[in-house]
Amino acid sequence: MGWERYSDEYGSRVALTFPYDEKAKNALKSGLGFPGVKWDGDKKAWSVRDKPADLNCAIEILLDFGYEFPGLEANDAPVEQEAIVTYKPPDKLSMRWPYKPNYADINAGVKSCGQAKFDKSKKEWIIPITAGLEVAQAVAPHYQALHDAIMAIPEVEEAHSHVVERVLLSNAITAEPLWVDGLKNRDDVRPYQWVAPSMFATGGQERLLLADEMGLGKSLQALLCVLAGQYQRTLIVCPSVVKVNWANEVEKWTDLQSTIIYGQKAGEIEETDFTIVNYDLLQYRVDELLDMDFQCIIFDECHNLKNPKTNRTKTAKMIAKWPTVTGIIAMSGTPILNRPEEMFTTLNMLKPHTFADYFIFGKKYCAALHNGYGWDFGGSSNIERSEDGVTVPLNHLLKDIMLRRSMDDPRLSEQMPDLLETVLEVEVERHHYDEAYNTCMEQLEYYRTTGSGSIPPGFLLNILTELRHAAGRAKIKVANQWMSDYYEQTGKPLVVFAHHKDIVEKLWNQNLEHGEMITGSTPDKQRQTIIKSFQEGKRPFLICSTLAMKEGVNLDAADTTLFVERQWVPAHEKQAAARVRRLTQESPVCHKVVLSAKDTVDTHFDKIVSEKAALVEAVLDTDEKQNESIARELIKRMMPDSTT
Repeated sequence: MGWERYSDEYGSRVALTFPYDEKAKNALKSGLGFPGVKWDGDKKAWSVRDKPADLNCAIEILLDFGYEFPGLEANDAPVEQEAIVTYKPPDKLSMRWPYKPNYADINAGVKSCGQAKFDKSKKEWIIPITAGLEVAQAVAPHYQALHDAIMAIPEVEEAHSHVVERVLLSNAITAEPLWVDGLKNRDDVRPYQWVAPSMFATGGQERLLLADEMGLGKSLQALLCVLAGQYQRTLIVCPSVVKVNWANEVEKWTDLQSTIIYGQKAGEIEETDFTIVNYDLLQYRVDELLDMDFQCIIFDECHNLKNPKTNRTKTAKMIAKWPTVTGIIAMSGTPILNRPEEMFTTLNMLKPHTFADYFIFGKKYCAALHNGYGWDFGGSSNIERSEDGVTVPLNHLLKDIMLRRSMDDPRLSEQMPDLLETVLEVEVERHHYDEAYNTCMEQLEYYRTTGSGSIPPGFLLNILTELRHAAGRAKIKVANQWMSDYYEQTGKPLVVFAHHKDIVEKLWNQNLEHGEMITGSTPDKQRQTIIKSFQEGKRPFLICSTLAMKEGVNLDAADTTLFVERQWVPAHEKQAAARVRRLTQESPVCHKVVLSAKDTVDTHFDKIVSEKAALVEAVLDTDEKQNESIARELIKRMMPDSTT
């Protein structure tokens, strides 16, 4: 038996040598745990952390088994040099400690939270107080004194309790109603809609990414957050097409007043509880807006800020950093983790300490790739788990700020109408489609057999686009007949979607008596008038461009949608269908009907969308070379005889 003091990567330790004893070994491991005690293979001894509490425990345990270590006193153990941790109100910790042999391991533990910054001038680490527990746990195996110093700060425990509460709420579907002033129609608020204000009101950082799927009432939830925060003045930034809708929501749910900003020309803005402005006007009215000292900002459809180089994004970031702004609510119903790069601006506004540097974020979470010309951050990585064991997964970092529920969540099934999708294969007049098909094939054959045989960039994609358009035109007559039959048999309103503007216009021209039309060029005020007319039952048909109606519109007067043309991006089609399938929908079942032209590009489309959804989306969302390769694959699937 013997003992020896030494240091290793775990700090100061004492090696205890005694005969092999299974029971004694197990008692040590049970009493102290790792790294309080561990086996040191080099010294052939059990190594105990050189701290009074640990040594006293080890000595007492081994004494019970008859092992003594003369001359070893726990009180003789050197006191580990103290780490200095200071709370810096309102939301930071500073940390300093002397050099240690395992300094690199300690630094790695501090940096593992992804939120630490080193101040070279003061030689100290700065972390948000909300990361205190995470850092303490990460450094404990390497520097217990730092762990203890962090946990000795009472504000750390308080901040952690708030974070835990927010994390637990991040996908909840029920919460206790809050008693907030200024709320109307309280009985119409659903249980799951109280989660957002409960989460938002928890803790000192009033920041929330409200990412519920379409149809779950994000606008109401955002207003509840504002009421829970008791803000005196709130700015709503949104797409232009939903400005009036926001004003209507404010009027419907609150006792407060709102003002909509129209036009670029500077002028006095009426100061009300809510000021509503669209993204495109933000940069032109920023000076006036800053003078209004907003306390809270709602960024509706925040994916509009995906490009950090645009003026709208730069202006939004500047306003979000205004000293008077304490609350920020970012809203988006689209999946946010397919391309993390596009969400950096939003995450930076919500969690600036965590997501401080675009390049670091890109390397960690965007599958950074240097293509010879520069860095490409178009991918995703470390979303659900980390590959290096140090990087914190992105989903973990978002739990305390993001609330996301799906309409397909079985926990919400009782509150949501069912959705039944039917694909109707229909016979169409083929003359024009066959003509377009033959022309495309002749062009393709020309490039195959002449010159180098190379196909111009984008040509295959153009073929698909033209055939898709031709199939849509061929379905107009069938669509009109289906619409007429539907209204005659049910008497119910109907929402009709098509991709191409000319098809929307032709459908409308043939249904002038019963139909209204909305395309991307429809002015905002006219759009709102049309929607109101449809919702009030004045016109049974609403014929729309799919992309013009995929955001922020409630069309629950109808329970059926007819898609004359499909969308290449499945999310866009899902968003459009969600205009009808909403919590306010009185029908227990919503119907989505898709017209598919037999023996055309439509015939293969459903299979392609289901099997290659990621590829189909990439056609519109990646670089030109990738687009071309995907188009080539789609051509092969649709036209088996092709040798492209």
